[in-house]
Amino acid sequence: MKLYGNTVGSNCRRVTIYLAEKGLRVELVEVDVASGAHRTAEFRGKNPAGLIPVLELDDGSYIPESSAIVEYLEDIHPEPSMIGTTPQMRGKVRALERIASDLAIVSGIMLQHSHPRFASHIKQVPAVADAMRLNVNQQLAVLEAHIGAKPFLAGEQPTIADITLFSFTQAFKVRMSTDLTDGYPRLSAWYERFEQRPSAAF
Repeated sequence: MKLYGNTVGSNCRRVTIYLAEKGLRVELVEVDVASGAHRTAEFRGKNPAGLIPVLELDDGSYIPESSAIVEYLEDIHPEPSMIGTTPQMRGKVRALERIASDLAIVSGIMLQHSHPRFASHIKQVPAVADAMRLNVNQQLAVLEAHIGAKPFLAGEQPTIADITLFSFTQAFKVRMSTDLTDGYPRLSAWYERFEQRPSAAF
């Protein structure tokens, strides 16, 4: 197998952190997004959407989308489980992972319309940023309630839900000096714990 992506994009890191947590080795083929390599006809043959990451299987077929890649890898390498070993646990982890995925989208929109980094790329609309900020805070409050006193979102061990949440909160913090968990003490403590894991090295 080969993973087409890079080591900095949050969606790519969602997969590379997962691989590190599982102890799996997959060849990484760097895709130079800055030069537009992901938009070429050759790359669109792998993923018509022109997005990374993309997993190439041994039979030459491709799986795009980080969440689908992680689920595929979890199916073929179920141990150690990062989604749960019981139907109840899997349901809980998938619910938390969905909240984290939704949060990634709305927080990304919020930053696009408020962060100076994007000012030259799009026409920023403060009202959009304000609306998304409300949504972001609601989602963070939900996750803060879910984690409670647990070390990780779903319990004593990290799962794909933690990886999804960490991959973009770390990217925002490191690359855009935006700390999404600020004001949410349980999530802030969770972030500091996960940041110390070898898989989280940026």
